[in-house]
Amino acid sequence: MDYLSDDFFDGLTREEIDQINSELCDDLLPACDRVKYHIEKEGQSTVDKAALNKWMEEAAIASQIGRDYIPYTKETRGRVYVRPEEKKEKTVYDDEFEKLLAEAEGAGGEDITDGDIDALAEILGANSLLGSVDVSSCSRPGRETGLKNPVTHDAQTLLDIDEMDEVNETDVDLTLEQIENNDSTLTHCCLNNIPLEQEKANAIITALINNTYVKILDMSNCYLTDDVIEGIITMLKANSTLHSLSIETNRINGASLKNLVQSLDVNESLKELRIANQYYTTGVGDEMAISKALGVNKFILKFSLNWKNGGARNAADRHIMRNNDISRQKRQGQL
Repeated sequence: MDYLSDDFFDGLTREEIDQINSELCDDLLPACDRVKYHIEKEGQSTVDKAALNKWMEEAAIASQIGRDYIPYTKETRGRVYVRPEEKKEKTVYDDEFEKLLAEAEGAGGEDITDGDIDALAEILGANSLLGSVDVSSCSRPGRETGLKNPVTHDAQTLLDIDEMDEVNETDVDLTLEQIENNDSTLTHCCLNNIPLEQEKANAIITALINNTYVKILDMSNCYLTDDVIEGIITMLKANSTLHSLSIETNRINGASLKNLVQSLDVNESLKELRIANQYYTTGVGDEMAISKALGVNKFILKFSLNWKNGGARNAADRHIMRNNDISRQKRQGQL
């Protein structure tokens, strides 16, 4: 098809030009002219929204519906929250306590004695509180740490026995002599709360290697350190009489406790082992090793340790329950 010249459209009306556009191929038209429907409407100007809203409001009020118009007012529904007033309770003391306070204030606080403090504590009900220095007695289950003050084993720095929670009047030298002589009257050796020097503790443990009468050995709160563990391990490998050992509330670390429990695989006489409440915290790895060692031993019936790892504690409890069940079956002749 030949292109139309510009003279072809001269004299044609708008309707005739639109008819020709509708019959021509769209490919021959520019993009703006390919749409057959065209709006012949002028664009709207910018709407004034404020004026429109005002007009709609006035129209609504003037209309029949607008007669029920109620202006908007901001109001709070429901109960209004009121912050409660803080009540300060006044401490009321009885006459006896007021009198002691007055006497203390009148004296300027300089002549207050320990007896006055004890009297005040008794009135307040605080006379059962422990002092700031507490080294525990024989055994305190549930305490996470034992000795509070760092103590060396020199004779001059050992804690005075009068400061202990429980005074043990056992003669250490006499007890050591009885152990060495294999005295049949000594079956329970209780050295709790007695500060033992390293040399004395090693002598007692060494003497127990050949002793055949001591069945219970209590050495809680004796300031034992890791140095005695090797001697205890050697003693347990040779001694077949001892069935209860307690070394709670001492200064033994987790690695030494682990070595002690692992060495019990050759001992069949020890039934109770108490190693809880040490000054040092036992690590998770050592606790897992201790629990595993208890699984190898079939004779420990009672065991104490301040567990931190729940899995190790549960496993150890199952091992101890198994050992008790085996012991019960042996007593009943089932094994």
